[in-house]
Amino acid sequence: MIRTLLAALTALMLLAGCSGRSLETRQNEMYDFSHLKTVAIIHPEIDDPRTTSAQEIFDRLIAEEMRKKGYTVVKDRSQADFVITYHLGATDGRQLSNDYRVIGIVPTYYSPHYGHYGYSYVVGQSTQSHEFSEGKIIVEAFDPHQENIVFWNAKMTDKLKAFKTREEREAFLKKVVEQVFANFPARK
Repeated sequence: MIRTLLAALTALMLLAGCSGRSLETRQNEMYDFSHLKTVAIIHPEIDDPRTTSAQEIFDRLIAEEMRKKGYTVVKDRSQADFVITYHLGATDGRQLSNDYRVIGIVPTYYSPHYGHYGYSYVVGQSTQSHEFSEGKIIVEAFDPHQENIVFWNAKMTDKLKAFKTREEREAFLKKVVEQVFANFPARK
């Protein structure tokens, strides 16, 4: 009984402590998407070679995704019916998890299960620390012709992974972009 309870408690803690990919999207239900044909993609300028490389990849992948949805991608923001902007970020974190284990069985002079003589479980606690980096992308679609109204946005967070090749990295980022824009309305 005690062993089952401890196992269930441990599993619950481990599941509660795990953080995976998180995606939130919001859309202004009152906004009329029917007039949208052209899109410009912009991002804040950051003087960091690592971020610049990621921005180039995201620019290309977002443009591909918008073309799949039927929009024409333009370079000049003034010629766009709407603008997509995105922000990339990374934070470092630490995840702690407790592990309860049965260390052994010892004789006791009183046990509720065995009367005055019996055996009891000795349980020990072990705490592990796991450091991780978490990446975040925030995407907004706004209409520059209607007071820059944001009519769609998304935020995705996920633990950052190390990739052996540029191709692996781009394949991962492509999946991220596809998931972020999965419910973005296609052009009719």
